[in-house]
Order: sequence, then C-alpha cells, then structure tokens
Amino acid sequence: MDNGIPVILGEFGAIRRTISDNAEWQQLHYESRAYFNRYVTEQAKNYGMVPFYWDEGSLTNHGFGMMDRNQLEVGDQLLYDALMEGSNAGEYPF
Repeated sequence: MDNGIPVILGEFGAIRRTISDNAEWQQLHYESRAYFNRYVTEQAKNYGMVPFYWDEGSLTNHGFGMMDRNQLEVGDQLLYDALMEGSNAGEYPF
C-alpha cells in the first residue's frame, strides 16, 4: 500500500506438470512449486498486498488447481499447506 491505496496481487501461481518418469524429479517439481507459491504469498503480505492464488480447477498436468471442485475438498495438500504457511508467515506492514 502506498499513499493509502490498497494493492491486490491477483491470479498468481505455478503450473503443475509431469516432467519425467523419475519420481524423485517429479517430487522436486512439486516441492519447488509449493515453495514458489509460499514465498509469493508471504512476500505479498510483507509488502502490503493481498495475494489471490489462481485456481482454475484442474488437478491434472498443466493445471493450477488446488481444490477438487467435484468432491468439495482439497485436491493438492502440498500446495494448500504452502499457501497457508506463506499466509501465516507474512505480516502486513500496517
């Protein structure tokens, strides 16, 4: 926020993708994606912005989804936990 004007960081995220048949590399991708989203959420709060994650509903390859909209539950727990950690770690400067 500058001069009393609120800022919204809308529709950020990192795409989920299948990168190889190597389970270790795939897990590293998921963890890196979670780290990115946690970091962006935390830093947005630290700089006085309100972060909004982009969840377009897909839990498959090339998707950004976190929620399983058919089951009405969390579909990507690692991502959910990362966003919550970032939200809890960041502090609004006002």
